[in-house]
Amino acid sequence: MKLQISFDLANLDQCIEIAEKVVQYADILEVGSSLVLKEGIKAVEIFKKQFPQKEIFADIKLVDRIDGTIKNYADAGASYVTILAGTSNAIIQEASQLAHSRNIKIALDLVDSYSIGQSAMDAKALDIDLIIFHGPYESSRVTEILEEWQSVRGNTNLPIYIAGGINKTNIDKILSFKPQGIIIGEAITKSDNPTKEAEFFKSLLK
Repeated sequence: MKLQISFDLANLDQCIEIAEKVVQYADILEVGSSLVLKEGIKAVEIFKKQFPQKEIFADIKLVDRIDGTIKNYADAGASYVTILAGTSNAIIQEASQLAHSRNIKIALDLVDSYSIGQSAMDAKALDIDLIIFHGPYESSRVTEILEEWQSVRGNTNLPIYIAGGINKTNIDKILSFKPQGIIIGEAITKSDNPTKEAEFFKSLLK
């Protein structure tokens, strides 16, 4: 199980500073959507320059105009880009082909899917590499998402990463779902001691 650390703070310098403290515990470094919106491709370029040994996940949430965007982020050093499940299957498939032609992977983000089970079922035929499943933003919802998780897991054999408000309160329940990876942001990046928190979460995945 992999640990993907998401950097979604709006200050790029601050994100790099925190990343330097936690990089040894991260399998993948994510340039989050808020950071992408503020800094664009520059954020990916700087993360790749600072951490060349790490895979960089660009959470760009593609919906259209995919050709130039995928090329630019691939050239910037991204190892993964995301596309939203709510866009058309034709666009998703085209994006997958473009990403693979640039030797990067593409992740299907289920956050806006009209039917997460159907999206999961279609993903393999659309040549998706990875599925992003959004879990609870509140610990009280952890039990509620079990049915949603089963709908996704039961319809695909692709790797699934869980994102969304993962913290010490709900991590045990999240891990019981046995995803291939977890994506953690604020529980690490906004903590008083990011290094300690990253080490803690990574230790649970061994």
